[in-house]
Amino acid sequence: MKKHNFFILLTFLTLTTGLFIFSCSHDLDPDPLPVTCDTNNSPFDQLYTQTLTNPLYVNHVTYDSEVHSYTFEVLHNESICSVGYQSQPTLSTVPYLIEVWDVSNNILLGSVNTTFSSTATQYRAFPSSIPVYPGRQYCVKRIQTNWSSVTPYITSTIGRMLVTATGGPLTSLPFSNGRIKITGSSLYQNANTATNWGLPYIDIVFE
Repeated sequence: MKKHNFFILLTFLTLTTGLFIFSCSHDLDPDPLPVTCDTNNSPFDQLYTQTLTNPLYVNHVTYDSEVHSYTFEVLHNESICSVGYQSQPTLSTVPYLIEVWDVSNNILLGSVNTTFSSTATQYRAFPSSIPVYPGRQYCVKRIQTNWSSVTPYITSTIGRMLVTATGGPLTSLPFSNGRIKITGSSLYQNANTATNWGLPYIDIVFE
C-alpha cells in the first residue's frame, strides 16, 4: 500500500514540475519590465494628458529630426525603470536609441536600443533602474539615425508630440504636476533645431 502511494505521489510531482516548466517557458518576455514598474498612468503621461485639456495645445505627429528630447526635473527621489514610445510604421523594425542624461553633470545615466510598436505606445525596460534626484536637470533623448536603411526620407523620423494649436513655441513651460517638471525641449540633428517648440511623447516610468 505504501509503495502504491509512493508511486502516485511521484507521478503527481513529475506532472506538476513539467507543467510549471512549460508555463514558465511560455511566459518569458524578451524585454521584461521590473515587477514594480507600473506603466499605467505614469507621471509623465498624466502631465501630458493634463496639458492637452488646455485648448491652446494639441497632440500631433510631426517634426522630422533625428533627435527628439526634453529636459526635466523631479520633485522627489525617483527611479526610472522603463520608457514608452511609439515608432513610425516605416521604422517599426528599426531600433530607436533612448538615452537619459544627467545634464547637471553631463553624465549618461542609462540607455536602451530597441524597436517599438508602430500601433501603440510600447514599453521597454532599461538594463537597470536609473535613480534621479531633486535639484538636478535631466534630459531624455529619442534618437533615430538609421532611417535611411529603410526609407530615403527623413520624414520617417517624425513622432508624437504636444504642440501649440497655432504652431508657436511652448510659452507655458515649465509644465509640472507634483512629481515631474518639464523644463524644456529640443528637436534637432539633420534638420533645423527647434527649442521649446513641442514636447515629444517619450514616456519615462518611475518605480
